[in-house]
Amino acid sequence: MARAFLIILDGGADRPVKELYFRTPLEVARKPMIDRLACEGACAIMYPIRPGVRPGSDTAHLAIFGYDPHVYYKGRGPFEAAGLGLDIKPGDVALRTNLGTVDDKGIVVDRRAGRYFSPDEIKEIENIMREVCEQVSKEFGVEIVYKHGTEHRGALLLRGEKISHEVSSNDPHKVGLPVKKIEPLVKKPEAERTAEILNRFVELASEKLRKAEFNERRKREGKPPANIILLRGAGVLPEVEPIYEKFKIRAAMVAGIALIKGIGKVLKFDVVDVPNYRGSRDDDFDAAFSTAVQLLANYDLVFLHVKPTDAYGHDGDPHGKINIIERVDRALAKVFDKIGDDVYIMITCDHATPVKVRDHTGDPVPLLLWGPDVQTDECMKFGERPCAKGVLGTVLGMDIMYILCNYMGKLEKFGE
Repeated sequence: MARAFLIILDGGADRPVKELYFRTPLEVARKPMIDRLACEGACAIMYPIRPGVRPGSDTAHLAIFGYDPHVYYKGRGPFEAAGLGLDIKPGDVALRTNLGTVDDKGIVVDRRAGRYFSPDEIKEIENIMREVCEQVSKEFGVEIVYKHGTEHRGALLLRGEKISHEVSSNDPHKVGLPVKKIEPLVKKPEAERTAEILNRFVELASEKLRKAEFNERRKREGKPPANIILLRGAGVLPEVEPIYEKFKIRAAMVAGIALIKGIGKVLKFDVVDVPNYRGSRDDDFDAAFSTAVQLLANYDLVFLHVKPTDAYGHDGDPHGKINIIERVDRALAKVFDKIGDDVYIMITCDHATPVKVRDHTGDPVPLLLWGPDVQTDECMKFGERPCAKGVLGTVLGMDIMYILCNYMGKLEKFGE
């Protein structure tokens, strides 16, 4: 039975960059392996949600895995929590967290507090957050748990009576703006109480972080202090049909960041951890691809997520983005001969993160499909403009699993 290997370059698509002579990072990157697959396969452009809609990585991946985000998306927080190993249950409220930096007037100057933290700093942060959780839990009679993730990211879980996910974020989403107050989004006692709990958590965490020893060290070293916690993506677990029931496939996932691993766990992928693969810029792509190819022996679908392309897009660094694409290409080339003859390879992006915009956009992304009997086209390279000429035309994120399952022979006939 045929199998599929799906690779997502998170935020890999881009717009023409003046610095690159109006080419994109994908067009500039030296990627002979990926370009070979595009040349020998079929290409397309894909809108993760629909044309013009700016997708989050959460909603885009839900769509790509065949779950309509308009139906199943109940907030990002639960996926972050599940991906970090928190035991989230129905009725729990979870939020994603960022460590950030504010000035003396409460104005955000860095939404990621420099992004990088040492293991010792992370231990100190988690100790502080544990104290904050214990104090707020006593004040409000709810259980609160914080878990640090990769770099500046983390998750916060609330469990108890009279709580709600219908609350706003305190993240202004831009530097130069003050931290917002968390507000109830509906006029319900549960939402009002939850907003009060979260505002108290932010207040107390900020007080303790400002006095923390590790932040004094960061200041001396010229690094931005982590003196605010930004909360967003409040949500609850969605009720979903497991992927093995929905598409009748065994699916495995290799990913580094909590969000994607959490989506995989909720959809019942077998999520496999790879050492030194954490969604950071020094990820071990060789180890990730080697693991993914080994998994193809036992699974119908293996999914591999590449995060740093998105991080460099957010940082406005086209050369960093190019470097990641080239490293991924080399890692794929090393294992290509070990991939079976009955495997279909699909490579695409979950959204564009143009270096000029430094955020997600609703642009189309390139897609290639390679395999034993895939109809070829005239596309010679993998990129935004070349793939627009591909035989597969224009597809939506919700089409991806059906395209793959069609080639794997996993779909029932529609009609007689």
